[in-house]
Amino acid sequence: MHDVHAFVTPNGQMSTAATEHTFLFADLAGYTAFTERVGDDAAADVAVAFQAAAQHVATQSGCQVIKNLGDAVMIHGDDATRVVALALRLRRELAGEGWCPPLRMGVHSGTAVQRGGDWYGSTVNVAARVADAAAAGEILLSMTTRKRIARAGVTFADRGARSFKNVTKPLALFAAAA
Repeated sequence: MHDVHAFVTPNGQMSTAATEHTFLFADLAGYTAFTERVGDDAAADVAVAFQAAAQHVATQSGCQVIKNLGDAVMIHGDDATRVVALALRLRRELAGEGWCPPLRMGVHSGTAVQRGGDWYGSTVNVAARVADAAAAGEILLSMTTRKRIARAGVTFADRGARSFKNVTKPLALFAAAA
């Protein structure tokens, strides 16, 4: 982990300089169609149950749910291996639940800054775009994250390079499996 460099922002709050982090975005695949099928109340209950499951697994994994975004969550961790293990566990545990649609997840690592309890930077934006590119049931990782994985038992399937809006170079993506 990199050192944290604190400074005071123009509005007088303490802030930190960019340091290395890993971000996971996970959402319920096909949630709009799911909502139309089961109704708003039932779909909202599923989204809340998914958020609670993500919070539980993140806490046990030493990571943090930064925010809930409707049927999605944003999770932060200092260690890429731990974040990918969390994603694999979340997919495994929820796949067997009849109430939960498949998850789409994306993981990217790099520098980011924290302001007011939230995280900012291109790494966060790219992680969200990687998640959007994932198919139902898939965990996609950037090459940057893949290089940081130090866990035996994780396999990777090359998904090729993809271009993303406002990202200068195509990113090599890999699907992770236990």
